[in-house]
Amino acid sequence: MSASTRSRLHGAWRFARGLSRGLRMGAFFPPDGRRPGAPAPGGTDPAPPPPRQGLGRLPELTWFALSRHRLPLPGLERPLRILHLTDVHLREPAPWLDTLCKRLRDIECDLVLLTGDVVTRGWQPAAVDQFLGALPDAPLGHFAIMGNWEHWSGAPPARWAPLLAAHGVRLLRDEVVDLGPLRLGGTDDMLAGAPAPAQVRAAMAQGDSPGVLMTHSPAMFPALAGPGVDLVLAGHSHGGQVRLPRLGALWVPRGTGAYVAGWYPLDDSWLFVSRGVGWSVAPFRLHCPPELALIELLPA
Repeated sequence: MSASTRSRLHGAWRFARGLSRGLRMGAFFPPDGRRPGAPAPGGTDPAPPPPRQGLGRLPELTWFALSRHRLPLPGLERPLRILHLTDVHLREPAPWLDTLCKRLRDIECDLVLLTGDVVTRGWQPAAVDQFLGALPDAPLGHFAIMGNWEHWSGAPPARWAPLLAAHGVRLLRDEVVDLGPLRLGGTDDMLAGAPAPAQVRAAMAQGDSPGVLMTHSPAMFPALAGPGVDLVLAGHSHGGQVRLPRLGALWVPRGTGAYVAGWYPLDDSWLFVSRGVGWSVAPFRLHCPPELALIELLPA
C-alpha cells in the first residue's frame, strides 16, 4: 500500500470517527424540531426560497438571502436594525465565502451582532479577515461572543479578541455595554466555556433602556430571560440544517434544547434562533437554507 493511499485511508478514518463523536453529541428527530420557525411578534418577511436547478436540486448552501423580522420594544425611542449573523463556520477562502461577502456589503443596519461559531476546525486567518472585512458599516458598532467552535478550534479569547478587534469587532464575555438606545450583553458559550448567566442577567436588569443579549446555545434562554432582557439572540442549532417533510429537523446538537429555529417567548423576554450561515458535519442543507437575519426593533 502506497503512502498516499495510507494517508487517504487515515484521513477517512479520522473523519468517520469525528462524525460519529459529533452525532452522539446531539439528538436525532427532536420533537421540538417538527414545527417550522415561528414568526416575530411584529411579523416576519422570510427570505425567498432558493431557485431550483437541474433535477430539483436546491443550491441552499450559497443562497444568502435576507429575512426580516420586526419586534416592538417598550422604551425604545427610535427604530433600530440589527444584523444577526451566526454559525458561519469559516474554514479557508472559497467561492461561497466570496458570494457571502458580496451579499453582506449591501445590507444597511445600525448594529452587527455575531453570536458565535464564526470559525470551525481548520480555519485560516485569511478567511476570517475576508469575512470580517466585509461586514457592513453599523453606527452602533460590531460585537461578537464565543461559540463552542471558537473554544474547540484554536480561537480562545486571548487569540480571538485581537483578530476581531483588528476589524472593529468587540468580543463580549459575560459583560454588558451601554450603547445609548440599547443595553447589549453577551455570554460565554454554554458547552465549551464558563458562562455566568446570573451575573449577566443582573447587569442587564440595572438599566432603563431596552436590553438585547447574545448567547450561542439557545438552551441558555431560561437562565437568561427576565427583567431587562427584551431579546435574546442565539444560533448553534442550524435550524436542524436538514429538515424532512413531516419529520422536521433530522438532528440538532446538544445545547439546542427546545429552541430549534425562529421565535420563542418566555415571561417578558423573546428568543430568536437563527438557522445560521454555514454548515456543520457535512456541506449539505435541505429545506433549511442559510439565514442572514435583519431584526428591526420598533418603538412599542
